[in-house]
Amino acid sequence: MKPNWRVVIALVLIVGVIGWAVSSVLPRSFSGSNLTFGVGGGTVTVTNPSDVPVAVQLVGNGTRTFTVSSSIDGVAGSSVKQGTGNTSTHLFEYALPPGMSDILVLRGSGVNFVSSSDTNLVATINPLSQNETRTTLIITAVIVLGGLFYISHTTGHRLIKTLLRREGSSPTIAVTLDTPPDNDDPNRGRDGRMYSNYGSKE
Repeated sequence: MKPNWRVVIALVLIVGVIGWAVSSVLPRSFSGSNLTFGVGGGTVTVTNPSDVPVAVQLVGNGTRTFTVSSSIDGVAGSSVKQGTGNTSTHLFEYALPPGMSDILVLRGSGVNFVSSSDTNLVATINPLSQNETRTTLIITAVIVLGGLFYISHTTGHRLIKTLLRREGSSPTIAVTLDTPPDNDDPNRGRDGRMYSNYGSKE
C-alpha cells in the first residue's frame, strides 16, 4: 500500500507546529556566575542567593529604546543609548537585591541580561508576553484543526464514519424467558386421587 504523501505532509506540519508552540511558550531556566541570556518578551524571575546586591545590565542591540518595569523598589525606567551609528546599543543598569525579584522588558527586542558577578544567579524567563502566548496558541490551534480536517477530507472522512458507525450500533441482548408449567392438563393429579379412594367403603 502506497503512503498518501499529502496526509504525511499534513501530519509533519501538525507535529512541527505543535513543537514550535511548545518551545516558544515554555519557560527557560539559566543559572551560574557571569550569567548572560536573552530576556525575551515575558517576565524574568531572578534569584540572588547572596546577602549583597549584584550589579546587572540589560543591554539592547540596536537603536530602539526599551523600558523596564520590576518588582524592585526604584527599579524602572528607559534604557540609555550608548555609542553612535550601527554599533550603538541601549543600556539599563540596576542593582539586583538579595532574594527573588521580577523584571519585565517592554517595547524592546534583542535585550540581554548580563551579570559579571561571581555570584551564582538563578533565572527563569518566559520567552513571550501574555498577548504573544495567547496569539501563539490560537495560531497553533487553527493550524492543527485545519490540518486534521484536511487529513479527514483527503481520506474521505473514513475515521469519522467509522466512529459514527460504532456509536450508532447498539449491542443486541438476547433474553431467555422460562416457560411456566402448563396447569391446563385435565389428567394432572388424577392418579393420586384414584389411589387415595381405592378400597374405601361407605
